[in-house]
Amino acid sequence: MKTRYTIFALSMLLGVLSCNEDTMQPHPKVPTFGENTGDLPLDSNDIYYSQTDKNRMLNSMIRYDYTQKKYILDLSEQDASSIGITTQMYKDAIKRVEEMNKVNIERLQ
Repeated sequence: MKTRYTIFALSMLLGVLSCNEDTMQPHPKVPTFGENTGDLPLDSNDIYYSQTDKNRMLNSMIRYDYTQKKYILDLSEQDASSIGITTQMYKDAIKRVEEMNKVNIERLQ
């Protein structure tokens, strides 16, 4: 009886000591908008969603025109609709550009 208790106790002790937190691999955290994702591993779904994100497309088309010293949206509304960007999204991007220019004018004065 004492041998069974000893074997049981050693088995439980071995089981408890062999478990640690390093055995579970956490899923990488999903990046939020505007977050630097340079060091996160990407799978094919992440790449697909990154390349088809309409807001990211719009933001990448905002450029600074050094001759006029202001930001512009380098995309026509017709081109935007042809790649699946809605009119409302396009208008929101125009508003962002206007706000950026307002801040830029205040900064330059």
